[in-house]
Amino acid sequence: MRPLPRAVWLTLALAACATQPARPAAGVAVNIGGGPNPGRYQSDQSSPTCSRGLVGPGSWAIQYSDWTGPRTGLRSLQLVVPAAAQPDDFYIGMVFGDLFAGTVHEIETRASAPAPRGQGKVIVRPLRHGTVVMVTGATEHDVTISATITCQTPDSTEGTVP
Repeated sequence: MRPLPRAVWLTLALAACATQPARPAAGVAVNIGGGPNPGRYQSDQSSPTCSRGLVGPGSWAIQYSDWTGPRTGLRSLQLVVPAAAQPDDFYIGMVFGDLFAGTVHEIETRASAPAPRGQGKVIVRPLRHGTVVMVTGATEHDVTISATITCQTPDSTEGTVP
């Protein structure tokens, strides 16, 4: 029996990798109380959306977008945590519906913010294979927000020189 050429082994190895289910890079679960978009929203993404160290050591930045889903649901979420050790210092913004005419819910508690809006807390906890970031709070219009973002494969810029 003749051994298989390297190209055949490589093809078989790549095919085996393709059949393994990929773990989502981020899971987003949001509960909104009050306002025009109350309810639960959940989504998983397969592309990385979590960045550690982007705005400084110990920081987290998360970007979730789904402009292909239903126009009435959660379309975008941005979260900036300047330092995970400071739970009262963060920004979260969400867009529901259309990008230009949709509803925006925001909590801005960063010390550097020109106009703080709302109040809340953020908790960053390591997982065995990633990190979970939990936000609870209320906007300046008393819309309550509870968001849990699970980062399976965060991009890290910590330790890099710009």
